Amino acid sequence: MALKLGSEMILAKKVYDNKKVVERFVCRAWITVSQSFKMEMVLQNRIKKFYEAMNEPIPEGMDAMDEISLIGLLKKYLEDKRMGFVKGEKGVPSEQRAEEYLNELIHRSLVQLSEVDDVGRIRRCKVHDLMHEIILKKAEGLNFCHVLGDEDLSFNGKFLPGSVQKGTNTIAVEPINRNVQIHSLLLYDIDAYSRRFGKSIPLRYLSLRGTKVNMLPKSIGKLQNLQTLDLKQSLVDALPVEITKLKKLRHILAYSYHLNPEGLFFTARGVHIGEGIGSMLDLQNLCYVEANNGRGLIEELGKLRQLRRLGIVNLMEEDGPSMCASFSNMKYLEPLVILSKDDGILNLQTISNPPRYLRTLTLQGGLSRLPDRLPVLRSLVRVDLVNSRLSYDPREVLQALPNLLELLLYNVYGGECFCFVESGFQKLKILHLLNMKGLKTLKIHEGALPVLERLEIQPSQQMEVPSGICLLKTLTMIDFFGMPREFAYSMRPQDGQNYPIVEHVPNVFFHEFHANGRKILRLR
Repeated sequence: MALKLGSEMILAKKVYDNKKVVERFVCRAWITVSQSFKMEMVLQNRIKKFYEAMNEPIPEGMDAMDEISLIGLLKKYLEDKRMGFVKGEKGVPSEQRAEEYLNELIHRSLVQLSEVDDVGRIRRCKVHDLMHEIILKKAEGLNFCHVLGDEDLSFNGKFLPGSVQKGTNTIAVEPINRNVQIHSLLLYDIDAYSRRFGKSIPLRYLSLRGTKVNMLPKSIGKLQNLQTLDLKQSLVDALPVEITKLKKLRHILAYSYHLNPEGLFFTARGVHIGEGIGSMLDLQNLCYVEANNGRGLIEELGKLRQLRRLGIVNLMEEDGPSMCASFSNMKYLEPLVILSKDDGILNLQTISNPPRYLRTLTLQGGLSRLPDRLPVLRSLVRVDLVNSRLSYDPREVLQALPNLLELLLYNVYGGECFCFVESGFQKLKILHLLNMKGLKTLKIHEGALPVLERLEIQPSQQMEVPSGICLLKTLTMIDFFGMPREFAYSMRPQDGQNYPIVEHVPNVFFHEFHANGRKILRLR
């Protein structure tokens, strides 16, 4: 607030607009008043500015309030805003900054890791029971979170940033629609939900993960503050056109995984998105989107220059060049998943400027050859190639990736011999060789795969036990899939002639597939 006193007002405006000052406040308002003013009007203007800045409805009856009532209303409003959230900086999104804070908490042993994936990404964390109890008490004291269960279906509207909804259809969403303070809403174990979203809810996070919801209402477009929409494993297969009104949306997570009958690789279903997706410039995660809408959609994807993660399913061969052109604009992309339509051909040869920070790449579909620019992707730590049906051995190209940690090859090459040479795959820790039906000989030279920890093999019935396994001194686990019993018997500790080949490996498993499921046998 500043009086009209010339230089004093200019100084106050500089402080108000200062970047460091702005970062420290959730909401702010600039009010200019004259030397003769009425306090009621000043308070009313300040409150209105706050609500307008946060895109929230102005309380009814405020114009008739006296000074004391207005002060009380303002105090309550600011009390509700006293907690700030992680904010990004120029070039560093808030998600990345939050991950840095999480790593710091892990380093200080305040948070414990419970699950890390094969390429080192944090998947799940936990805290000690005592710390958990402290967090719950603190959250309750600050009105930070509320859980509704089968025995507690009431909602009093006092909770600040989050309401976690659990239970059945009996939980009404209408009280939530009337509450303008909720930032996050998670719905579990429900068969239906209210098909209306109140236009005043400043939700930032909405999760319908694992529910039986099959359609989003058009009123989703009213959630102007929404940043994350989680539809994983739900029944939603299309997003309404109103989704493009959500200019703050950063994460669309909408896919379902389906493992193949043997449980060795997945297929995925995405969601249909209409025209206008290219206007959602804040999008960072888009997983997965159906490419059936053709070239128009794919060209719009090229406008999303902030994407960090992208999944495309049902890509047609003729749309490959357009997809390659769009990739060239996604310089921050890290995970990329591309699934062809009906296991058809993926035409990805024309990509000239691939995303330099790409860490994981999944290509499912036929390939005449691997993308020419693949070797320049020095940040790649995982590559999955499924049903590529290459006419040549891809090993020479793949072993040139200097930081590769995990490699999955499923029905990639139909040759009889696959060979790992001395200098190949120096950092690879996990290798999956699956559905290699024509493979008879797997050669492993001394010095190859020096840090390999896990090996999975599902080749043809004609393959011999690879003698080079004895050279892989860092191996801790081998899984053989669908091999004949004689193959397994040859490695028995009692009398197997090939037991010395795997004797140093602590965990060796044989997976047998039957009509009624899978049977797993352990070597010892």
